[in-house]
Amino acid sequence: MSVTLPKELVSEIRSISPQGEISSFFTEALEHYIAYRKQRIALDKGFGAWKDKSHPDLATPEDSTAYVRAIREADRARQQRLEGVSEE
Repeated sequence: MSVTLPKELVSEIRSISPQGEISSFFTEALEHYIAYRKQRIALDKGFGAWKDKSHPDLATPEDSTAYVRAIREADRARQQRLEGVSEE
């Protein structure tokens, strides 16, 4: 693979990447960018999946807050049960 980069970008990469580590710099940068692009694709595909009419119980910010609190409380209760079981 051959890649052509602008001189300014090459200079910037060389200024922050030690000699002999430029390949690993590109590998890490591309891994991050690929993960970002995959996430954007997934978000684009999922856009519009949420329908307000399917979730009338979450119509207001207060509804959402109550829902999150209920989930957290259920999780705390489950954790307490699990801790009680493991102590016996």
